[in-house]
Amino acid sequence: FPGQFKNWFYSLLAMSTVLEDREPFKTVLGFATLLGEDGRPMHKSWGNAIEFNEGADKIGVDVMRWMYVRQNPSENLLFGYHVADETRRRFHLKLWNVYNFFVTYANLDGWSPMAGNKEPGGTPLDDWILSRLSETIKDVTYFLEKYDAYLASGSLEGFLDDLSLWYIRRSRDRVGPAGESAKDKDNFYKTCHTSLVGLSLLLAPFTPFISEVIYRNLTKGDSLHLGSWPSAGKIDEKLIKQMSNLRLVVEKVHAIRKDKGIPVRQPLARLETEAPFEVPNELKSYLTDEVNVKSWILRKGKTLENSLDTKITQELEEEAKTRELIRSIQEERRKMGMSLSEKVDVSNTWLPSALGLVQRLKSKALIDKLSKGDFKVEKV
Repeated sequence: FPGQFKNWFYSLLAMSTVLEDREPFKTVLGFATLLGEDGRPMHKSWGNAIEFNEGADKIGVDVMRWMYVRQNPSENLLFGYHVADETRRRFHLKLWNVYNFFVTYANLDGWSPMAGNKEPGGTPLDDWILSRLSETIKDVTYFLEKYDAYLASGSLEGFLDDLSLWYIRRSRDRVGPAGESAKDKDNFYKTCHTSLVGLSLLLAPFTPFISEVIYRNLTKGDSLHLGSWPSAGKIDEKLIKQMSNLRLVVEKVHAIRKDKGIPVRQPLARLETEAPFEVPNELKSYLTDEVNVKSWILRKGKTLENSLDTKITQELEEEAKTRELIRSIQEERRKMGMSLSEKVDVSNTWLPSALGLVQRLKSKALIDKLSKGDFKVEKV
């Protein structure tokens, strides 16, 4: 914006040179014009002007700051409450949900950062997110040294998406009542704790308030603004690429399910894939669990092609109905305000006949007594 350079940056430069005989700054980053979210200049008479104090109170300063850094500085910034709501939903709420998931289950399982293994990692999924953290530290550091807050914040959004939409999503059954291995729980908690602490340090220049709350609660230490900038650790580029390829297949298979109207909760027997890449065996279970197929056959091919067996047998249908019953019970538990560790008695008009499904139902929904009858969920 020309007025910003003429009336502010130039004035600072001229006064400092004349009065102090030195430059007041070495680098200036200027944005294009700030407009209302309707695309017009802000005017009170048009009803699209937002004073700073009003915006800070109603939007939140961390959200406002993120709106600026996620804006390409060469383009006009559309500023308003609807844009702010979308920014908050896309980033801040996602960050808080990850933090809340970690804290809720860490407290439930009695985990603390001082317990268990000294080093994070343990599974390919853990090692992958730690590599992504190191990669993000490296990228954000590089972009900030170039005064490119736009690309730096983009790297942070990408890491948060990976942390939320893949790492946490694929780790939900590792913790709480569903988790069966104490060692695996510790691997998850240590890795997730390391990821959140590292992310909060990287976010300090961008969103200083929410990052401070998360950091202080996780470390019980001094302010992160008094700490050191994080250093990148080992980056397993091969693992990052392999996981990226696997998630590409997941995306395509989800699209097939959506196109055929088959929800993910309905298990399917087989997926056959031809792809110009390989996926190691230790990663394949992440795909079969995510897209809910019993087996995955991966062959070498020139392009990525997927063939999904959509035939639904009686056994597969029964498994889907069990999943739906678990979801209904969990919803009732939520309405009743029950904790994640409290057991319930459940009755329902339909119950699975397979013993394995009955055991899964009781384990996932924390059921003490299971019987036939009208649908009812009661505290024990």
